[in-house]
Amino acid sequence: MVEKEQVLHETALKIMRSFHKLVMEKDFTKLTVAEICEAAQVSRKTFYKYFKDKNDVVEQILIKDIIAPMEKLRELYINMDLPSGMILEWQYQQFYKDRKFYERISAFTGQNSFYEFVLKHSSEIITNKLKPLKLSDLEHEYMTYFYASSHTMLLVKWMKDGMLIPPKLMASYYERWTIPIFQNYDEQGR
Repeated sequence: MVEKEQVLHETALKIMRSFHKLVMEKDFTKLTVAEICEAAQVSRKTFYKYFKDKNDVVEQILIKDIIAPMEKLRELYINMDLPSGMILEWQYQQFYKDRKFYERISAFTGQNSFYEFVLKHSSEIITNKLKPLKLSDLEHEYMTYFYASSHTMLLVKWMKDGMLIPPKLMASYYERWTIPIFQNYDEQGR
């Protein structure tokens, strides 16, 4: 069973690597599933076994490269008192390492865009961070949206501007603008 799962995982990774390479060569909006399949040397049936569409490939790359490892860092933060700013800086560093790819896919807007995926996953992370605070359901919902959307907008702007500000400085800006608010809520026991 493990061998079969390994093969399935390797096939999905092969598709993601081929997709990544194609995005570096061609406008994401003009890229077709047929081209992805040809580059990965898989059938359309195999592609759709792993992904709903090319936008789903973007989300899976985001999860694999950023979200899943960041969750592991967050677990360390909880268990080892790792500073929040360090996790944020790590996130910006990961985007920066592959900046051309992320600049290209962040240019696409609309339904199932990179922006929407980042907003969705940021909302999940922030929802969990806000759980210990004593907030009404309505305040929790709006506060989550406020921080998730502000982080997403800032991240996408940074990407569209060519990531000219170093990741460490970007993380320090966001931390300076937001962390005191969370600390204030913690201190007030709200």
